[in-house]
Amino acid sequence: MAVMESKMVEAPRSPAASDTLAYEHDVTVTLSKESLPTRIQELQTACASAKDFTCTLLDVSTGAWERVPSGNVRLRLSPPGVEPMITLAAKGGEVTTRRTHAEDLAEPVADTERELAQLTTHRDRLQELMKSKDIKIDSLITVSRELASVQSRLDAVATQKAGLRRRIDTELLTINLKVPDYLLGSERTPVADAFRSFGSDFKQAIADVVGFVALGLPWLIVILPALVLLRLFWRWISRWIARREARPAAP
Repeated sequence: MAVMESKMVEAPRSPAASDTLAYEHDVTVTLSKESLPTRIQELQTACASAKDFTCTLLDVSTGAWERVPSGNVRLRLSPPGVEPMITLAAKGGEVTTRRTHAEDLAEPVADTERELAQLTTHRDRLQELMKSKDIKIDSLITVSRELASVQSRLDAVATQKAGLRRRIDTELLTINLKVPDYLLGSERTPVADAFRSFGSDFKQAIADVVGFVALGLPWLIVILPALVLLRLFWRWISRWIARREARPAAP
């Protein structure tokens, strides 16, 4: 099977270029039906026991469509660990698609740095005011409240900065595991599947009939008497017309 690669970023990361770039990789690997479940477990183990690079397991999902397994592993790891994890995922298989995307976080990083500097200056001034011997009690309470608010905002921005730094210092790797496309058709057994689902389909059909009767029965209770009354009325009209036509004409 030919390998198709779509790489938006291929050049090695230089120190200057990587200062504000957050990288994400999306890789699709085809494996045999037997080795796919084991490979997912191997990727989890490799991430948990990695010593040469940091690795955090973010998400693992598995599934099966018509008895054909598939899986997805999502990791956040330091740059040196990307290629080893991809190599492990493709062992005995093949990388069919690969995509690398980089997001420039220069603007949000600059915004958080600027806000941190402003908040730090404001906090320092408030702390100096609180040390003043001439400050009154009501002013002290006001300054104390403002200081608590500034410190809370300062902590939140610091957390935001740490999150941005983590996105820059580590990379997001998503590995999609699947079997070759030709196995999807060979695993299909429509006749056997029909026999397996016969019991549930039959029960569902009976349930549909019962539901239809339950919905129609109240209408029958209303419609049948109405039809009988309409028939009696029609017979009475017919007799009245017949008697009127049978009367002899006046001389």
